[in-house]
Amino acid sequence: MRFVYPVFLLSLLLLSGCTNPAQQNQPDVYYDVLTYVKGQITDLSARKPLTSKTVAINKKRNQQTTHEINWSRELELFTQADINKPALRSSYQVSRPDSLTYQYTLKNSEERLTVRSLMVRLDSTTRKPGRIEAVLQTRNPLYASERHLVLNSGPTAGKQWGLQEYTVSGFQKLPLFDKNEFFVNGKVLR
Repeated sequence: MRFVYPVFLLSLLLLSGCTNPAQQNQPDVYYDVLTYVKGQITDLSARKPLTSKTVAINKKRNQQTTHEINWSRELELFTQADINKPALRSSYQVSRPDSLTYQYTLKNSEERLTVRSLMVRLDSTTRKPGRIEAVLQTRNPLYASERHLVLNSGPTAGKQWGLQEYTVSGFQKLPLFDKNEFFVNGKVLR
């Protein structure tokens, strides 16, 4: 029994030392786009605003105006543009062209990452994102894809700050198949 207790205590100390609380609570290095987009998803899902949505795949185009949009799915690519992960802390070059703009560009040594660039421009009055732009790119021997994302925010009908318009455009290409180009644009009307 005397031997079991010290071994148990030593094991417990070793296991508790595997997680570094300082590493878990480190401040964000990049602008927190994910929290902003998730907040918009929550707000839009609750409000169900009338939205005009245009979708084009190659030459086929469809337009509809509806209150019924799955905002989690609609803005999913914007959540994928989140670069505030511990593993990505040194993967992007940061530039600040002015006090309201954050520009992040993927370093050449990090070609395997999907988010190539991210730009966040804040509104001068509210200090909330007025425009978010991102380029996501995936290339491997079986698949190539590029997506350009733009999300514009401003005062909404309820005098809150929120999403006004979003655009996703790009292409997908599989070997032996033609390139499929796509375009999605949504405008929140009220």
